[in-house]
Amino acid sequence: MQDPVVRSGQKTFPPVSDASCQRALDVLGSETASAHVFQIFNWKENIMGGDSTLASYEGAKAQDAFRQLQESLKTCTPFTGVGWVGKFNAEITVEQAPDVGDAALSFHLTMPLPDGGGLRDEHHVFVRTGNLTVSFQELNVGRKAQFPVGLVKKQVDRLSSAQGG
Repeated sequence: MQDPVVRSGQKTFPPVSDASCQRALDVLGSETASAHVFQIFNWKENIMGGDSTLASYEGAKAQDAFRQLQESLKTCTPFTGVGWVGKFNAEITVEQAPDVGDAALSFHLTMPLPDGGGLRDEHHVFVRTGNLTVSFQELNVGRKAQFPVGLVKKQVDRLSSAQGG
């Protein structure tokens, strides 16, 4: 399953202001994957929900995608962009990743809401296991988002097992 193909007249957005941040967003979007699937999670205590994207790569391309994200996060500075609701300012803050898969990254992407409406916080956990990557994300407004580590571990263990690991 992939996002719809852009058709004439459909809204597209320019790259964000920092090239390394744009690379990070592209990796999260599984831009170079052979195939990917997207799943939405609904939480009892958070109407914002979350999601995961499972991506499959040929050869060593999963390691390449992971390395690109890792390097991009080192140099990504606060950035601006244009999205569905207009212009935005954003910042990425890297944090300690859970010990899962072959390699993992964890970070928050935060954006102040217009008119002082609080802070939008996306928590991302990006994991590589074998030739797969899986990205977990939870969104929250007004408080820190945190994708449940137990669910990340459970899903990654399943993926690793399915690959014979």
